[in-house]
Amino acid sequence: MKTSTFITASLMLAAASAIPAVADANSVSIVQKIAPKSNACAGGEFPDECATADQATSALIQSFIEYNIVTPGEQSALISLMAFETGDFKYVRNHYPAPGRPGQGCRNMMMPEFVAEYAKAKYPSITTTDPGALLNEVIKQGGEWGAASWFYTTKCSDAVKQGLKSGSKAGFSAFITDCVGTTATDERLNNWSVAAKAVGLASV
Repeated sequence: MKTSTFITASLMLAAASAIPAVADANSVSIVQKIAPKSNACAGGEFPDECATADQATSALIQSFIEYNIVTPGEQSALISLMAFETGDFKYVRNHYPAPGRPGQGCRNMMMPEFVAEYAKAKYPSITTTDPGALLNEVIKQGGEWGAASWFYTTKCSDAVKQGLKSGSKAGFSAFITDCVGTTATDERLNNWSVAAKAVGLASV
């Protein structure tokens, strides 16, 4: 199977500066394969938080540019994580179990303390310390899509990063357990497999 990146088919060895800032049809198609329920938002439980693949793709590209996420293994893993955590981009705040945890959110469902750290690094003008209000400000300023890339680049070890770059199942499993800090369940691994196939990773 031919390997391609999420952003363009020719990007695997390209510098971040070569990444196009506008989503193309191939990129949107890859996101739809990874998050199949992102084709529409009609009838969703949280319609004001929902994003379609068309809406998500450009924002994802921008976040990958900003944090230099250029390999298929990294891109597919991060999109898989976001799709899993948000029911294919249906929500951006933690709602389950109801009423949810105030302040937990962004598309990778970061815990409130990481949202606060992310906000301090990227949006220093945000001064509130209330977790829910702080998350709302991050979302308002468009930070919901960049959070996963920020977390990955700042919190994951070099060993975890090399594992994701390899595009292997073991690499993704280590990312989930050693960096995200949760269990690499069969459901997560199955979702990753779909994402890896979408970008044509030969190891799948």
